[in-house]
Amino acid sequence: MTIPPLLKTTCSATALLLIMLQAVRAEQPAFSRAPYLQLATDSSIRIVWRTERAITPLVRYGKDPVKLTGLAKAENIIKRVTATGESGSPPPLHSAPEGTRQFEATISGLEPETVYRYAIFDGKKRLTPDDPSYRFKTHPLPGIPRPLYFWVVGDSGTAGLNQAKVHTAMREYNKAKGAQLDLYIHVGDMAYGSGTDTQFSERFFKMYEPTLRNTVCWAAMGNHEGKTSKGADGSGPFYDAYICPTTGEAGGLPSGKEAYYSFDFGSVHFVVLDSHDLDRKPGGAMAQWLKADIEKTKAEWLIAYFHHPPYTKGSHDSDKESQLIEMREHIMPILEGGGVDIVFTGHSHIYERSMLINGAYATPTTAKGVILDDGDGDPDGDGPYLKSKGLVPHNGTVQVVAGHGGTNVSRKGTMPIMRRILVENGSVLVSVKGNTLSATMLNLNATVRDSFAIKKEGIIEHSPIQDPWQPSAKKETKKPESGKVIKEGKPLPPGAQRIIDHSAQWRYLAGGNHPPKNWTTLNFNQSSWKQGAAGFGYGDKDDRTELAGMKDKYRSVYIRRAFKLPDGANPAKIGLAVSYDDAFIAYINGKEVCRVGVDSGSGKDAKGFHSHEADKKFEFFPLDKKAIGALQDGVNILAIEGHNIKVNSSDFTLHPALLLVK
Repeated sequence: MTIPPLLKTTCSATALLLIMLQAVRAEQPAFSRAPYLQLATDSSIRIVWRTERAITPLVRYGKDPVKLTGLAKAENIIKRVTATGESGSPPPLHSAPEGTRQFEATISGLEPETVYRYAIFDGKKRLTPDDPSYRFKTHPLPGIPRPLYFWVVGDSGTAGLNQAKVHTAMREYNKAKGAQLDLYIHVGDMAYGSGTDTQFSERFFKMYEPTLRNTVCWAAMGNHEGKTSKGADGSGPFYDAYICPTTGEAGGLPSGKEAYYSFDFGSVHFVVLDSHDLDRKPGGAMAQWLKADIEKTKAEWLIAYFHHPPYTKGSHDSDKESQLIEMREHIMPILEGGGVDIVFTGHSHIYERSMLINGAYATPTTAKGVILDDGDGDPDGDGPYLKSKGLVPHNGTVQVVAGHGGTNVSRKGTMPIMRRILVENGSVLVSVKGNTLSATMLNLNATVRDSFAIKKEGIIEHSPIQDPWQPSAKKETKKPESGKVIKEGKPLPPGAQRIIDHSAQWRYLAGGNHPPKNWTTLNFNQSSWKQGAAGFGYGDKDDRTELAGMKDKYRSVYIRRAFKLPDGANPAKIGLAVSYDDAFIAYINGKEVCRVGVDSGSGKDAKGFHSHEADKKFEFFPLDKKAIGALQDGVNILAIEGHNIKVNSSDFTLHPALLLVK
């Protein structure tokens, strides 16, 4: 039989098309949504993933990374498809792309506090690589105290550079410290702008995939997810993405709703609320469940989180918006009555962290009579906030607004209960160990911008402070927070007497460490600090104390030296002679007396540095009335912090002397 030329061509084209289609299928990624963990307990875990093609799903797992002896078979793995897809499935996916298949594998019968490796298979074909990052760890038994380390993020879902940098900063920080997350908390707005299925895939799951494959994200719904998902019936892309406990399977009282729930990790009890689209009033179902859940728990720590902050003046104002006001007026009394320790929220695109508060339910919010401790809460500063052991009603709460996870940040004003206000992107890392909860705000450059702690021991009784410390009412600017910024000094005065010589010995702290807040005071214990002769620096071959390891590692140095004024000396005649590169702040007996080239802040919070070359010359800085007022008879302390404009600068100099002018 002879085949006509046209038919030959048609057959060849068809064969080529089939080969091309097979090649495309072969090149398709194994997952349309990579594997991620959900709903961990002390004996079980859920593993979820998506594909765009039919597979025979299997999960192999085990404690031995080489021998994955455990098996979750296809018949025990829930498969969900889009509403227009295959029939006879469990509840369909709300609005996933047609052809999507979501697999939800439950692995149970596990040992508590145990690390397991896992792998996803299509029949005999392994889909996940042989990589130790595909792992999970079961929770400890409820009530048993165990260290806990978790990550808090809010308002992040932009798929933008800042979101990526915040995530990378956390991972690099933890890698440097050898730390691994136990869980991940998201306080909402994880998929801008409407929480659609596609936005979840692109702006949440793809962005955090390396973390989600081994760390459960326990989420609270934000208003942007609320545009397509509904808390009342648990429908929408948010509820397709997350598997939240409804029957108390992770600890706590069954809520019957994925919109609000609780879970335990050892001696820590978490409560998660829907502040967006459910009744927030005391008689509502959510508030009634919350009260009953807290009454039931026997935990040592209580942590609550939801989207809308009871206290904020960032991109939102909690004194003007109904959802925020209702969370403050109706929900906070229940939480504080249950002894809540810390509340995490988002929605407002800022980082705000309160003092230790109780009873701040009024509108507008006032600080008078609701602050129990107005210190900074920093273990290296004023010390941690103290609370009684266990869950004691109205014993103090710290509020944290963490709506700075990736979207643009802004500030409307000043919330009077806040101790720290930062208009920059970042996230919060929290550890609970024994009787202490410690938290750190890490910005998108992996710089620690705030640290505080809560410590529980014995019985602590607080009295509300009627006139507490208050944050600055002004928005952040590049003006100095204290003291006038000086751009340059004056020529050295002739014939001046040296009170502290140019080559004097100083105590100094370097190496990237920052001192506690009281380091400038006379009574500070400096015995652990090194001793060296002025000047301090590197790179220009004129330093008596060379800081050879400073370049590319750190940019701040702290020095202290005692001095006495000569008998009969006029305090108004003293001044600093300094050769410096790039900036410094000087203190006498704890009081700032000279600020040169630093716009605002001090220590690790200093910012706005101006470049200045030392050029092996000294400049003179007369000290003002504040310095005169700080001086005392006998011994005084001159303390100076020096800052380099950037960590990889080619040189640094801090070379001071104290002069008495004729």
